[in-house]
Amino acid sequence: MSKQKKPDYSGMSKVEKVRLIENIVIQSPGFKNIITRINECHERSKYTSEPRCLFITGETGYGKTTIGKFYTKDYPRVVNDDGAIIPVLRSTISSPATIKSMGTWLLRDLGDPMPDRGTTTSITMRLCKLIKECRVELLILDEFQHLIDKDTEKVIKSSADWLKNILNDTGVPMVLMGMPWSVDILSANDQLQRRFSAKMELKAFGWSTEAEQKEFKTFLILLENGLPLPKPSNLYSGQMPFRLFCATRGILSNIKNLISKTAEKAIEKGFENITMDLLALAYDEELALNVVGNTNPFRTDVESLKVPAAPIPAEPVRGCGGSRHRSRPKGTGKPKGNISTALHR
Repeated sequence: MSKQKKPDYSGMSKVEKVRLIENIVIQSPGFKNIITRINECHERSKYTSEPRCLFITGETGYGKTTIGKFYTKDYPRVVNDDGAIIPVLRSTISSPATIKSMGTWLLRDLGDPMPDRGTTTSITMRLCKLIKECRVELLILDEFQHLIDKDTEKVIKSSADWLKNILNDTGVPMVLMGMPWSVDILSANDQLQRRFSAKMELKAFGWSTEAEQKEFKTFLILLENGLPLPKPSNLYSGQMPFRLFCATRGILSNIKNLISKTAEKAIEKGFENITMDLLALAYDEELALNVVGNTNPFRTDVESLKVPAAPIPAEPVRGCGGSRHRSRPKGTGKPKGNISTALHR
C-alpha cells in the first residue's frame, strides 16, 4: 500500500486540525471485516425468521467502542411528528447489571423522558414497546462483561435471561461487545449461546512474523494518511515501525494516544511533520508509566530495543472473599497475531 496524496490542510485552524486528529478512525482490512459482519446481522435479520446476532470480544483499548460508534453514525436517529426513528440503538451495560438498570439505560438512550419510572416489569414492557415504535433494527450493547458479578464471579443469570427475552419479544438482532472472558455468560442460557454462536475477537498487533510486521506497517500508512500535516513523517518506514511497536506493544489505544499527542505537539509548535524528538516527548507524557522498563524507544539506540511481551489478557482472578477482574503481571507471555481494527477504543 502506497502513501496517498494528502488533502490541503492549510486553510484549517489549529483547533480544527487537533479535532480531526482526535476523531481519526483507521479503516484497516480487519476493521472493515468486522463492520461487514455487523452489517450482515443488521440486514439479513430483515428477511430471516430469526435475528442474526454477533458477539465481539476484546481487551480494553482494542477498538470495541470505536467500532460501535462508527457503525451507528451511518444510521442517525430521525425525529418527526410521529416521534423518533432509531435504526441502530447503541447502549452500554452499566455496572452492576441488574434487569432494571439495563432497562433504564436502554430507555434513556431511546429518549424516554422518565426511564427509571415504574417497576422492573413495567420498564421491560415499555422498553419492548418503544423499540418497536422507534423501528429499531439493531441493538449494539457494550460492556457485556458487567453481567458477571464482580464480587462472586457468578453470571447474573436473570440478566442473561432477560436479554434473551428482549431478543425474542422484539425480534431485533443484537451485537454484544465485551471482554474476552465474558463469553462465559452465554453458557448461562442455552438459547442465548445458540443465538450468539458467531463470534469475533479483537487483538493487539504482533511483531513476531513478517506478516504481522507488514500488517502493523500498513496500519501506520493508513494512520499517517489521515494526519493533517503537510510533510511526510514516514512512520511506516525504516526503524520507526519497530520503535513505535516497542512504545505501544501494538495496543490500539496506546497507538492512538501516542500519535495523537505527537501530532498535536507538531501543530502547536508549527512543525510540518512528526519528528523523533516530538515522539520522545509525547511518549514521556502519555505512555512511559504504562510500559515495562520505562525505556523511551525514541531516545534509545534501536539495537538495544527488544520486542516487548504481548499484552496479557485480563481474566477473572479468584481469591478469598470474592474476586476481581485484573490483568496478570506485565512482562509475561508471547507475542501474538492480531485482527487489525480501529485506531482507538
